[in-house]
Amino acid sequence: MAEDQRPGTVYWIDHVAFPTNDLTRWIDFTVDILGAKPDRITGLTTAARLRGQPSIVFCRTPYSIVDGFLQNEILPPAPAPGEVLPRVGFFIRKEDIAEHLRRLDEHGVPHTDAMRTSDEGQDGTAIRFTDPDGNQFEFWAPEHMPIGGMAGAGPLKVGRISHAVYESRDLDRTAAFFSKFAALDPINSADIPKDTLAMPLVGGGRIVYKQVDELGTWTLGRARWQGPHTALTVRDEDYFDNYRRMWASLPESDTTQRPEDSVAMAALPARTIMHGSAGGRHWFSLFGRGDDFYDEDANSFHFIGSAGMDESPALTYKSHSMEYHVERVPKDANGRPIV
Repeated sequence: MAEDQRPGTVYWIDHVAFPTNDLTRWIDFTVDILGAKPDRITGLTTAARLRGQPSIVFCRTPYSIVDGFLQNEILPPAPAPGEVLPRVGFFIRKEDIAEHLRRLDEHGVPHTDAMRTSDEGQDGTAIRFTDPDGNQFEFWAPEHMPIGGMAGAGPLKVGRISHAVYESRDLDRTAAFFSKFAALDPINSADIPKDTLAMPLVGGGRIVYKQVDELGTWTLGRARWQGPHTALTVRDEDYFDNYRRMWASLPESDTTQRPEDSVAMAALPARTIMHGSAGGRHWFSLFGRGDDFYDEDANSFHFIGSAGMDESPALTYKSHSMEYHVERVPKDANGRPIV
């Protein structure tokens, strides 16, 4: 750990989950465009649906995962590339930009031209595009590729998740939230406009927020949609400390009173909430608090623990889920976790 690195800070974006109306189409998109490999599909039987289990596909890219959550309602019409937020980027190399543009064209993927930019905290070239459901993506070719950005890249030459961009109604409030709960600090650069907050991650990626007056449809869709969230990688030794800080300051959301409209979602405070998986329910039964958390602008996250990042020249790591940490947390005489 670097001497100037704050405990509990975020190294990478581990995975991002998206809503979809067609899991087969979602798999094809992640394979053909992101070079992902389908890893796990759950909840596709009638019995699973009757239990309320979500239908999900997990697709792996280098040291990252993209999840597709099948929705119970049709998503809004697909916006143009770069038109709305949130947006998620993946590392590519500068010399491969033309190859990626050709592949997007070959598969009929709507996209922008390659554009040089430094207004989201780092200097590089971006290609923005959408999947068939309207989720926003970006290929990001930084001027200076971070160590580990392309670790494990496959034949399509797509690296790990480079950054994610969200909406905020108050950038100072958002900066304070991530400083307190994720040990992140803003990038200071004259190239960053006043309506943008960019926070660097240890691995070289970013979390970015754009100032808005009102939250948009794709941010507030979490009031109705199942699954969309972002997982942030921290060191194993910081994992529970990050949650302790949250549990001491944030309220717990009542999962039995899920907001059903965007007005209700926009009015809710930053909070923790039970993760919808079996692991999340087990976690909640032990701690009485959720491991998912929302910022003040309806963006959803959770932490992923990890080991070996500081020892790896490529900043690669082994990620550890909530179940891993539950097994290793100290227990009292009655077997209850001590946190």
